[in-house]
Amino acid sequence: MNSVSQVDELVKEYLLFRGFSNTFRVFEQECRNDKDKGFQADKIIEELFSYVTSSDIDGLLDYWKYLDLRYFSRLDARFFESVKKFEISLIRYYLVHATQQKRKEKIFEFFETFGAELNGDPEWSKWFGLPFSKNPASDPSFETFFTKQWIETFNISLHNFLNTIFQNMSLPSLLCFNLDRSHRKALQSEIESLRSEIENLKTELVNGDTEIISLKQKHSRRRSNSNMHEKDSLTRSTTPSVKHDTGSDHNGIKSPEIFADDRSMTPISECNIDDSHGLTNPFTITSQEMFLENTSGVTVAKISHQGNLIASCDVDNIIRIWNYAGSSSPTVKLNNSNSNILSLEWEARSDKLLLYGTDEQLINVYNKESRSIIHEFKMNDQFPRVNQISCSPVESLFACSGSPKLIENACSGSETGSLVTLDLKTMTIQDTFTLKSSSQSSSSLPLMPIETIKFNHNGQMLVTGDKSGYIRIFDIRTLTPIMEWNISNSSKNGSAVICSSQFSFDENSIYVIDESGELSQWSSRKPGFVMSQSQLQGFPPILPITSTNITPKSSRKRTPSMSSVRSIKSTRSTSSIPAIIETTPYVPNSRVPMVAFNDDTEYLVCVGGNGGTQGVIYQTSTGEQVQTLKSHRQYLTAVDWSENTIITAAMDGTVRVSRMPNS
Repeated sequence: MNSVSQVDELVKEYLLFRGFSNTFRVFEQECRNDKDKGFQADKIIEELFSYVTSSDIDGLLDYWKYLDLRYFSRLDARFFESVKKFEISLIRYYLVHATQQKRKEKIFEFFETFGAELNGDPEWSKWFGLPFSKNPASDPSFETFFTKQWIETFNISLHNFLNTIFQNMSLPSLLCFNLDRSHRKALQSEIESLRSEIENLKTELVNGDTEIISLKQKHSRRRSNSNMHEKDSLTRSTTPSVKHDTGSDHNGIKSPEIFADDRSMTPISECNIDDSHGLTNPFTITSQEMFLENTSGVTVAKISHQGNLIASCDVDNIIRIWNYAGSSSPTVKLNNSNSNILSLEWEARSDKLLLYGTDEQLINVYNKESRSIIHEFKMNDQFPRVNQISCSPVESLFACSGSPKLIENACSGSETGSLVTLDLKTMTIQDTFTLKSSSQSSSSLPLMPIETIKFNHNGQMLVTGDKSGYIRIFDIRTLTPIMEWNISNSSKNGSAVICSSQFSFDENSIYVIDESGELSQWSSRKPGFVMSQSQLQGFPPILPITSTNITPKSSRKRTPSMSSVRSIKSTRSTSSIPAIIETTPYVPNSRVPMVAFNDDTEYLVCVGGNGGTQGVIYQTSTGEQVQTLKSHRQYLTAVDWSENTIITAAMDGTVRVSRMPNS
């Protein structure tokens, strides 16, 4: 529906071009009086609420009847009850607003007009007493409807309901042209990717045949040398000996000898070892390729939402943007030597924009097509650390969290962090929400900066989690929390440090993972109500913290196009990191990059198996391991999951891409 206004303008242009001036004027007039409001839920709700504020009950009901005939009556019968509840709530909101404005005559007028129709309806039996209640806001029968939370929940629910209807409407051909073009472009990209993959497989097959022939030749030479050695031994054993005349065995039989070339030359970490015995393996993985684009440990890695590109940042604060599907496009390298890169995110609607946040107040917007930073957002100097970035799936909007330079400042100050929404179309800051100690709930835990941010499917709400265990659901239009609770009292392991919070696919619940490895499911309708809890076996892994755990470099010769593992010593800025010895490997101080859900939230991938060197897929409904991915040589620091691709990134700079067939 985003193309409606654009198509309207095209129609006007066409009418003028053809000289249909009368039709043009009529069309323009009807556009101005458009009751459908361009299929924008915001404007429809604004029109409904304008009748409420003006106490125009006739206009309100007429407009609702229009919506009912135009849209609601075409829905399946199972939605009729929901439509009826929305109508009842809308009329109740009209009565509540009239009461708040002390316009009792409008309430009496409503019941005089519609009282006979509503009489006998159990939904309205108590409401006949509304005009006679001295203080309805404290009356048990009405107090719920006078709360700000009820009005906001009704507003959001109606908005989501209308949006869902518009998104599932059958579109005319004129509006489908853009969708068809995007779909055709995606299919062309997929065909090119498959062709490139076929060429790569052919090359691998030829190289494999050559290697097999070489190994067979070596094996033949070894066998030939071995046979000659056996003949020499047999000749020597049949020659009389003066010194050895006791019962020695001289029958010439020799024990088998194993030569190095008779064995596989593949390192053990690259072998396809089946370590998934007893697992259900719900995914068919077609390939698990290893890429060596980074030259030092990867701190965060993200797949673009269209699944073609990977952006990976290492401890040297160098971001590399590269294509893993065999494209000829060169790797893009972004150096950021003045600050530490803390967060990374692709713009959700294309592969064009990459956003990254630092610990020096900056969020940079990089355009891959122009190969330049097109804008630089600056955060509040009180919260310079951009911990997390999340992009709206439907708008040119993103949200980020800010925190003080040092965590001690977050604990001691009255303002402990911020949540900011920014517009990529106007390149401006839209709203800011500041965490203050005065807004602390009943929990005795101090407020901490926000660590995780996720939008819902239509970008109207987002959920956040922090290190003190607070879950908050925000209305994105006002950036105010509509729900908030703390998980610490319900955690079986006593941990409140949240490393992932995510809306379920149906958005009736929130999945939360804490740093003790507990996966919990919370109702998004009843704040603080936990629906299920389970333990993710193997997560979080125990990460190595001493130099004795450094894995040596591989002795295999790497091709010039690949990157080798550098010295453990990093150029990463240490302005906010305690000094460590040079031989100590980088250890991530956050487990947020170590968890990723798939699109329908039925599964998630975590850093888990084989001492933290392996990605593990879990089922969210049970928390059980269902599949494992190939291991790396060193422990993992980041994972991501986008459509049919999973990436795992490790401390040695390697990134493994696990690909599944399109469903």
